[in-house]
Amino acid sequence: KAAIARRWKDKGRGKPGAAQSLLNENIKTLVRQSMLHLVLAGKTAINDYYGQTTTSRSSNSNDPQTIAYIITSPNEFLTNQQQCIIELLQDRTLQTNASSVISKIARMDLPLKWHSLIPTLVEGVQVTRGILVQMKQHQQQPQQQSPQQYQIFQTILYNTIYTLEGVLSEISTQRLLVDKKYRNAIAVQYLGSIIEYGMMPSFHDLEELFMTSHNGSNVGQQEKEDGIMKVLQIAILTSRIVSYMMISSFSKLVEEEESSSSSSLVEKVLTLMHSFLSQWLPRCVLGGGQVNNTTSSSSALVGKSKSSLRELVHIHCEIIVNVQKSHSVAFARYLTPFLNLFHSSLMCIVGVTENGKPTTINSGGLQLCSNDPFAISFLSFLANVVGSSSKYIEMDGVKTELAAFFTPLRVQSLSRVLLQLFSFYIVPPSKDEANEQVNNTNDHDDDFEGNNDFVQWQDDPEAFYLWETHRCSDEDVGSAAQNLFLALVESSSPPLSCCSKVTLSFLANLLGNVVSQRLAVEIECGISTGLPCEIVSSALPLGPPAANLWHGAKNVEIDLILQWDAMFLAAGLIGGISLEGYGPGGGGGGGRGLDFRTLFEQSLGSCLALMLQSQQRQRATHLPVLERRIIWVLSCNAHKVPISSQYNPLGMLSSALLSASDICIRLTAVQAMDALLPFCEDVPSLLQSTIEHTASAIYQLVNECSEVESRSACLDLLTNLICVQLRGSLTTAVLNTIVAPLSSIWENAIDQNLLLRRNVLGILSCVASFVGPESCTILYPLALPMIDDSFAREENVFLVEEALKIWYVFLRLSKTYDPLLGKLFVRCAELSKDLEHVMILMRITEYYIILGGANFLNDHATTIQTTICNIIGEVRPRGTAYMFLVIEALLRSFPAEGGSMLQSCGVLKKMVESCASNYFEHDKCEPDRVIVLYLAALARASLAMPGLLQSLLPLTTSSGAVFGEEELVHLYLMKWKVAGNGAHGLLFQKLWALLLLSFYPPCQLASCCNTVLAKSNTIFNIFVYVIKNTNRDGTNVLSYEVGYGEEEETVDTGAEIYEAMLQEQRTKDIVISTLLQEAVSTKMSGLPHELGQKYQEFLSTIGNDTLQQLEEVTRVI
Repeated sequence: KAAIARRWKDKGRGKPGAAQSLLNENIKTLVRQSMLHLVLAGKTAINDYYGQTTTSRSSNSNDPQTIAYIITSPNEFLTNQQQCIIELLQDRTLQTNASSVISKIARMDLPLKWHSLIPTLVEGVQVTRGILVQMKQHQQQPQQQSPQQYQIFQTILYNTIYTLEGVLSEISTQRLLVDKKYRNAIAVQYLGSIIEYGMMPSFHDLEELFMTSHNGSNVGQQEKEDGIMKVLQIAILTSRIVSYMMISSFSKLVEEEESSSSSSLVEKVLTLMHSFLSQWLPRCVLGGGQVNNTTSSSSALVGKSKSSLRELVHIHCEIIVNVQKSHSVAFARYLTPFLNLFHSSLMCIVGVTENGKPTTINSGGLQLCSNDPFAISFLSFLANVVGSSSKYIEMDGVKTELAAFFTPLRVQSLSRVLLQLFSFYIVPPSKDEANEQVNNTNDHDDDFEGNNDFVQWQDDPEAFYLWETHRCSDEDVGSAAQNLFLALVESSSPPLSCCSKVTLSFLANLLGNVVSQRLAVEIECGISTGLPCEIVSSALPLGPPAANLWHGAKNVEIDLILQWDAMFLAAGLIGGISLEGYGPGGGGGGGRGLDFRTLFEQSLGSCLALMLQSQQRQRATHLPVLERRIIWVLSCNAHKVPISSQYNPLGMLSSALLSASDICIRLTAVQAMDALLPFCEDVPSLLQSTIEHTASAIYQLVNECSEVESRSACLDLLTNLICVQLRGSLTTAVLNTIVAPLSSIWENAIDQNLLLRRNVLGILSCVASFVGPESCTILYPLALPMIDDSFAREENVFLVEEALKIWYVFLRLSKTYDPLLGKLFVRCAELSKDLEHVMILMRITEYYIILGGANFLNDHATTIQTTICNIIGEVRPRGTAYMFLVIEALLRSFPAEGGSMLQSCGVLKKMVESCASNYFEHDKCEPDRVIVLYLAALARASLAMPGLLQSLLPLTTSSGAVFGEEELVHLYLMKWKVAGNGAHGLLFQKLWALLLLSFYPPCQLASCCNTVLAKSNTIFNIFVYVIKNTNRDGTNVLSYEVGYGEEEETVDTGAEIYEAMLQEQRTKDIVISTLLQEAVSTKMSGLPHELGQKYQEFLSTIGNDTLQQLEEVTRVI
């Protein structure tokens, strides 16, 4: 298996020319043949154990690479070799490995090679099943008369089906179109054979064996159990094969039948499954109870056979669930029978009648488990049907059937059942487990001592909170019930338009029962104790619980608490859906009904206040079930919570965080406070009070929690509290309380808790933004080492992005350059190698240049050079735009020094090379928007260093073309219009105009001078355009900047300081401060002297209109 996984396909590994035997097709053919022969016949070598009459065949004559040997008769075995064959066929380790090898090869070969594999395996199933049927027909008791031969062929059948299931399992995960088409072809061609020779006979054998075991026989118990297990194993594997084919190709199967006049295979398969489930579901669901007044034969099952039967039945349930989910439209015509079956089975498994009333007895002593696979399948199927109902809007027959099934009475009954399934308490573990837990507990209520969730909450409240947060509908009955409930609530269009109205009205009426709600709260708080059962029972909003959901000795007080827990859970689930118009006074007819604000003011607020005020509470459950749930409901309905209510919801959450002893309650309060914060910005005084009272409590909770997810949530809340409070004020004592523990958290954050360092950086960033420029330097001794540590250690690599952000925040808050802050910049050289951080790294470097000026440049010139060299030419145009922020800041403030720096490190040479490549239109040349930036940088450097271009030009490209001064001038003129794009376009155009003007005599660059003189008509028009469009004070010449992109987090901190520094830089910018008309006037006035007799000839090359316009704007000519 290992060799095949690595060497079956040529992946370019190994030394060139080295022999790789598995890449040889002859070797591959031998491997395929040997493995397949081992599965089908019990030997890898041909004819070793068989006589000359052995039949050899290839299932596909056009695919000669693998010859399959299928035994067609018991007579083909040589008597003296039977034992060896049996040992090979029954060696499960050997056969499992052979099947695994075939599956791995199939994944890499199919559908392009080994086309005969699946046909051969299917043929093996057909032939072997035929032999077994013949043996049973000729011998009444084959197991006794010829047990060895019968066992051989039964084993061959199992091995063949096991291998086929493994192959289909492997190829079912491949997603290429060619793989999907191949799976469709396999399903269309072979599903019928698998049903006829695999599934149907296995169902028949299963029923026959159960009837035999029920009626009694002379067969020993162990032999009977072995026989049942063999049949069950074959049935399970066959069902999985059908599952792969149906789930991947159901729509294709239906399409093929619609296009042909053949009988409906799909209908036959689904009818068979429905019949099987109708027969066996009650036996599995009722666990050996009464079925049609007869004792279920599943009572004869024990141990593995009982578990295998449940697995088999569940596989068929999942086939229906997944086929409907994946092919909802194609499955629509077959929907109703399974809808009825699964709905009735769900009611049976819960222990209620069709109209939602509890059954009089618990069905067969059954208790529903929270991870019951059948209940999850039934709930998932119903949720998928309801959720996909909009797809049936043009299917009149299906619409009629669904409308007939989902009647208002049935929807309300189903809603009632779902609410009962919501509760975290569903069923205790087995009696043995319950007794063990009772022995390990002393003070818990008898009815709750066997409760898994209760024990988990009590023993580890944090783990329970996280489990509740991550509950999955595929593994948990309560979560699956929540999905179905939400599907009903959201189904407001035909054919299920009544579902939403009925469900919401039902829930609103229940939530409006304030008296029952208050009683449940008082019982939990220990205020109301010892009440008569009749009084508490009459207050149950959902009525008596379903028969199979009772927990040991009935306790109506617990039932009341759990039912309200379920209804509050429902209120939280529908947080985005309004209940207005439903419930008391509404009825779904447009009246006011019940809205969440009213619910909070009338009941939830007072109930939560009562719970928080009760001291030394003695709850009946020993757990604050309703307190936690009400707090959770606030988080789900945060946008509807009246922040300014008399009950002060934020204050109550703070109180829960401060006074509750239960970690689960406090973590839920953290969750709710975090949800409420965005709606508290208009009450800064309330926020200030909240931070002052809860900061230390949050850190205490962080210390008590052990899981990084919980601790991170607490620190996130503290971060968000500070961010929302930016407009308010905090005392120095509170700020010290917030900042003091951060160093300890950072140092102790190891292993999984390393993630908390991100939270520490986030808090520091928010605190720095809060205290502002005047005080942020106080944080330097704490924050800067943490930022540096984030870059220095490999274990902190995940912190780099966060550290860069807080670094930038501290920079933006700095009004003066601090050497402590400057020391961090040495990290830029290494960080710039990771191009992922180019955007923020370039903003940081730009800010350093502006802030630090000459002092910074003297200290870090080499780092700047290294950083730019690592980036130029290695990033996309967007990245180059960010890089130019640094170059612009450098050349704007220090044009000569900056130009010299860029020249000495080769940056300017790279720019010229890119310009030359673009000019000659080479392949993969930089686009115009990048060339414009490079030309702007060259222009600034050349204006400050007139002889610079002589050291860079001419340049010979890789194609042999020469790019000189003349070509450079032409390039400036070619890209003139492109340079004008964007807000800073006028800045670039004026810069280029100044450069072109500098090329007029007197000029050191003869070629440039001659070129501009020849192109003066165009260049003078450029001068006219720039002068006309530029205000005399230069206010409309905007500085170069790059807006924040979608992938970049906007940083608003220190925006005013940044703008002030940019304005100061503008005053030093030669491009903005220079009056172009004066510069043109000065240069033009000297041309007659410079050109002498050629001046008139020069003027003749310029159009009269151009000269006239230039004279008007300069008042010279």
